[in-house]
Amino acid sequence: MAAANEFQVAIVTPEALVLETRTTEVQFPAFDGLVGVLNMRAPLLTKLGTGFITLKSSDGIQRFLISGGYGQMKDNVLTILTNEAIPADKLTAEKTAELTAKGKVEQNRTFDAMAESQATAAKRGN
Repeated sequence: MAAANEFQVAIVTPEALVLETRTTEVQFPAFDGLVGVLNMRAPLLTKLGTGFITLKSSDGIQRFLISGGYGQMKDNVLTILTNEAIPADKLTAEKTAELTAKGKVEQNRTFDAMAESQATAAKRGN
């Protein structure tokens, strides 16, 4: 029987359904910071960043390294559509460094685009 404070979570990659379970709390990396999700959260759609998703339940804690994609919370179901999802216990140091570097590159491109927009606006006198 499901606990009253649990909700459904699915982690999906292009290759497979990585995880489908019930949990009480999830924390995942969005493109602009960490997002925490509890039971009955308001609807949410966000772009994912690179980092660890942590799922807490009465059975313990599960962690996966994810890289990009989208997260949606709707009707008490959290769906994580990501490019990669690797269980934390199967990670190598090389893979962690590679994905972290990809995340930093994406973040730097965003900051570069913002700086370019601000410079263009300054030239126009806005």
